[in-house]
Amino acid sequence: METLKSYFVMMREEFPLLLSAALSVLGAIAILIAGFILAKLVRRAVRNSTHGSSRIDATLRPVLASTLSYVIIAMTLYAVLTKLGVPATSLLAVFGAAGLAIGLALKETLSNIASGVMMLTLRPLQVGELVDTPHAVGTVEEIGLFATTVKNSEGIYIFIPNGQMWNARVTNFARHSERRLTVDIGVGYDTDLPRAQEILLAVMAESPRVLQSPAAPECLVMGFEAGSILLSCRCWMPAENWQSSASELRVAIKAALDKAKIDIPVPLQLLTAKPQS
Repeated sequence: METLKSYFVMMREEFPLLLSAALSVLGAIAILIAGFILAKLVRRAVRNSTHGSSRIDATLRPVLASTLSYVIIAMTLYAVLTKLGVPATSLLAVFGAAGLAIGLALKETLSNIASGVMMLTLRPLQVGELVDTPHAVGTVEEIGLFATTVKNSEGIYIFIPNGQMWNARVTNFARHSERRLTVDIGVGYDTDLPRAQEILLAVMAESPRVLQSPAAPECLVMGFEAGSILLSCRCWMPAENWQSSASELRVAIKAALDKAKIDIPVPLQLLTAKPQS
């Protein structure tokens, strides 16, 4: 310990500039390492923590984590350069020029960031909602600074740039607690229509998944097709497990029509062969 102390005193007396530069470099390295470690820890803590979830929902958490991480990294770089003796005014000028150059070179990236901010502000979709876009149909897993992650029905993750999501039409199936189901059925021209309507209304009334609000189930005659009369069954069902509930109701409708011996005509095509001369 005494040897190290005497060596430090000798360096301070003989090579003060070299010692100061070495200490500055070591300090800058320590700040850099600590800053990157802190940014990583903050990013992971904000993403994975459930604390304060009533104030910050799952949709905002990934963006907030990324933003805090980038801010800490930027502050770390500023502190490192200042520690190495770079004047603060020069750093601001360099950062300003670099920001302008990066902005011009990365217009699409900045557009994605702006689109992500707009989606987080206006909330056309949120994490956990089922959406239909021109690029994918699935559940929103994450809305990041640059891209939105959607998980489709096959379990495949699809990354869509925020700019494409913002500029496209998005159908949100999970925003409301109920959805209307429409089942169109063609029946034969010899069918007793009032009886068929009564049977279909009874099927919908007996289903535990069919709601009476915002509107009661109805069965309407929609038109006369080439080989059948078109009936339209309409009812409201809970949005949760909507596809499985809709499938169960379609099966029940088909079974009820079969039991009542109501024919569902199959389109037929008549082909004629022209004899060869």
